[in-house]
Amino acid sequence: MKKNKKADWWEQAVFYLSNNDPIMKNIINNHNEDYLQSRDDPFNALCRTIIGQQISVKAAASIWNKFATGTKNINPKNVIKYGNNNIRKCGISNKKVEYIIGLSNFFIKNPDSVNLWKKMDDKSIIKELCQLKGIGPWSAEIFLMFCLLRPDVLPLGDLGLRRAVGKNYLNTFDPTYEEVEKVAKKWIPYRSAATWFLWKSIDPIPVAY
Repeated sequence: MKKNKKADWWEQAVFYLSNNDPIMKNIINNHNEDYLQSRDDPFNALCRTIIGQQISVKAAASIWNKFATGTKNINPKNVIKYGNNNIRKCGISNKKVEYIIGLSNFFIKNPDSVNLWKKMDDKSIIKELCQLKGIGPWSAEIFLMFCLLRPDVLPLGDLGLRRAVGKNYLNTFDPTYEEVEKVAKKWIPYRSAATWFLWKSIDPIPVAY
């Protein structure tokens, strides 16, 4: 997979969302200079997702840069070699260090997993990824969006998404999962793109997991 690949469905998604949702059309018009981009490497993508859990986009980017600089070339063997202490010094919590090391060992032992994931449906991939320590539904959904470029992912566990829906559609700060899901019905089958634009509507920093 090429780095920064643009989803082949992106233009269709923008057209569809713009024509089916006036509020989304306005958001798109304000943030049409960029697009959701794929990550070049699944291991990279999952490491980014683990690092990004429960912290701001800005904080995650800062920590990721330190981690990338330290390991020089992020791959499972290099991460293991870099070691727990050095990973921790990048600003990564003990739990996340444990998850990243576990993920590294998984990729070393299961080199064919990525090719299998590409052939599976979204729910099956989420189920398999959630068996890995430190990967929950949110992390799996972010992986589907940013690495496999799946078009119809709605990460309800994402606080930024919920707040963006609340701000743009419901005039509330923290809507329920059910309220967000109801609003999102009009975005099917391009909820990944809608999610990306909603993130942009509350934070201009490029979202990169």
